Amino acid sequence: CIMVDSSDSILGAVSKYSAHRDQGVLHRAFSVLMFNDENKLLIQRRSDQKITFPGVWANSCCSHPLYVEGEKTTGDAHGVGNAAIRKLSQELGIDTKSFVSEDFNLIGRFEYSSKAELGWIEHELDYVIGIHANVRLNPNFNEISDYKWLSKEELFDFCSDESNIIAPWFMAIIKLYLTNWWPKNSNDYPKYD
Repeated sequence: CIMVDSSDSILGAVSKYSAHRDQGVLHRAFSVLMFNDENKLLIQRRSDQKITFPGVWANSCCSHPLYVEGEKTTGDAHGVGNAAIRKLSQELGIDTKSFVSEDFNLIGRFEYSSKAELGWIEHELDYVIGIHANVRLNPNFNEISDYKWLSKEELFDFCSDESNIIAPWFMAIIKLYLTNWWPKNSNDYPKYD
């Protein structure tokens, strides 16, 4: 993982284990919001095998850029876009051969921390990136156990049902971005500064 400070300056590399144990280490993450041509958002239920927040509902794809060339770019969607291409294929079985990092729009960045069970923690500077794509899914069920395409109204109804447990970072994304904005099309993304 990419260890950063609160200003998103890179401090070095940190193992995934160290980044997520005990008090954790602030590191960079990304959260993809993938919309189809009907402007429905893809959400996924994390596999019960996940170490942190197993079985909870989250955004389309979320993970970490690696401390490697091509994924370390700061301040735009380039590095996290490359990481997203890698993970969309691995988690959801999406054919990403035609994707490039410029297909992703940086919606915003925010820092959050949330404790999980058994000494695990998330402490991340999360890049929220959006993309419109009509894709075929072939999910890796070691990574996800279910998925849905939801409109804005359907997402808010889904979140209000207490039987659906939502990941803390996804709840933050909904409050920070999706409450006041939902794309009309692939050109309707906020301009991030």
